[in-house]
Amino acid sequence: MSGLLKVAPRSVQAQPSNVRVPALAKAFRLLDAIAQAGAPLGVSELARRLGLGKSTVHGLVTTLEALGVLQSPNSSKKYGLGPLLPALCARATHRPDLRQIARPSLESLAEATEQTSFLGIPADDHVTILDIVHGRPGLSISAPVGTSIPLLAGAVGKVIVASWDTQHRRRFLADTVLPAFTKAAITEPNAYERAVEQTQTCGVALDVDEYIEGVRAAAAGVWGPQRSLAAIVWVAGFSRHIDLARLEVIAGEVKRSAGDITRKLAGLAGDGL
Repeated sequence: MSGLLKVAPRSVQAQPSNVRVPALAKAFRLLDAIAQAGAPLGVSELARRLGLGKSTVHGLVTTLEALGVLQSPNSSKKYGLGPLLPALCARATHRPDLRQIARPSLESLAEATEQTSFLGIPADDHVTILDIVHGRPGLSISAPVGTSIPLLAGAVGKVIVASWDTQHRRRFLADTVLPAFTKAAITEPNAYERAVEQTQTCGVALDVDEYIEGVRAAAAGVWGPQRSLAAIVWVAGFSRHIDLARLEVIAGEVKRSAGDITRKLAGLAGDGL
């Protein structure tokens, strides 16, 4: 049975009072609601969350699905974000489509580990899932593309904090109450800094039931120009399928996959893209 990756709830903004095209504002509110949800949403749930009529929401989702902005996994009549938005962002910034570049590596990673592989991009207070490839059907962790997890979620959080300079990291750890996602979560600042330093040394971070009880993960960074953190690659699976020795093997595969994507990005940058 598939598990669902826990995501961070975020509020949907009310429609501003000065918009000139209300339908467009409603569409963006709908996209925001789907992006912050923990799973694809149906018309009824979207209508409830947005305070809109079902017919209005139905018209929005069917139009956005036809454009590729939304997608309905397995024709379930529940909607998640589609592939068009990341592609448009890549074109607008004249950058290569990270999702397209990383996809072969994610597929190889899922096959090698038999677990779910993820690609995410960090923001101010969360990480947005850009792509996902399942390992063994029916036995893998799952989460819709476009949803977000907290900034400090398990192995992913260690990779992000490890990418910061020492002064920034120490100031952050001194001023931040580390979240106790589970009983195994590292909440003591000095212990967390040691885990981050280990991540820097090894090039990969581990999560042993720290973000979600019963789930283990390994994560590594994808690096852009000037060693900027462009994305995070991680693998997550149920603890009952991953003992500590197996987690170390998975960590090595994750590190190699992140390195492959980093080299592809560097090659494209060298070609002037």
